[in-house]
Amino acid sequence: MPPTPWRAGGAQRQGRREVQADAFAVAGDQATGRIAVAVTDGIGDTPAAAKAADLTAEEAAAAALAAMPEVGCVSARNQLTVSGITADASIVTALFDPSHSRVQIAWAGVCRAYVLTTEGQLQRATYDHSLGERIRRHTGKHGPLPLYDRKVTRTVARHEFVTTSLPACSTVAVLLCTDGISQSLTDPTIVAALQYDDPTEGAELLASAAGINGPDNATAVVVRRTH
Repeated sequence: MPPTPWRAGGAQRQGRREVQADAFAVAGDQATGRIAVAVTDGIGDTPAAAKAADLTAEEAAAAALAAMPEVGCVSARNQLTVSGITADASIVTALFDPSHSRVQIAWAGVCRAYVLTTEGQLQRATYDHSLGERIRRHTGKHGPLPLYDRKVTRTVARHEFVTTSLPACSTVAVLLCTDGISQSLTDPTIVAALQYDDPTEGAELLASAAGINGPDNATAVVVRRTH
């Protein structure tokens, strides 16, 4: 089988937090060319939150590679439950499969997925599961709501996961990130990073711009089409 048309690279910064409670994992299968990616954001600035993020990212990527992103999220939930870890996390997981016409995504919480299209347009593929987002949807308000945007309404441990998909043929690159990226950087900065030929360089640009002196952990994984 020909090599996968996708390459992935990730980067993160701790920012001014006491603990790095973001995590990411990338899993691949050389035989099929499939790549699965998971990005997680532990809720809280604690060692338990970091453990929750690490565990769920690794489990979600591995299980998504073998099946689908939603299965990866469910498997991460199961592992978190049996682990005894008391913290929770947001998650976004994606599967890139050369044999599928669409990129599959599942998520819960405030981790996001963005897509750069072949027309050079940046689009959000996910919406936040937060009280702030709920208020904006029901009231028509625009802009950030600092008191409510961090109140997460759907997590790895609570409520159902949501799924969506993107047409692979019109996708140049996909960004999976925590809110340390999405709440700090502008769309033009994200577009510039997704246009890098090397996805790791793009992820490093985003993590450095958001997280060196930023208020939150910042994690970005870029998955870019090679041909």
